[in-house]
Amino acid sequence: MNAMQNASNDAQNKINRQLIDYNSTQNDLIFKTRKRLFKLEHNFRLLIAGLFITVSTTLVMGLVVING
Repeated sequence: MNAMQNASNDAQNKINRQLIDYNSTQNDLIFKTRKRLFKLEHNFRLLIAGLFITVSTTLVMGLVVING
């Protein structure tokens, strides 16, 4: 009975280690994806800000030229 219990415990421990390794890999992928998304969001905000400045400057210059 004790030998069977030890074998069962060893098998369960092996499964637990495999699950921990798998979860660790998944966590790494999740954090890398979050990091990439954060960078993309930051770059998108900079792009929008740059477009806003460019368009508003162009509109002001157009008003200056029109009104002489």
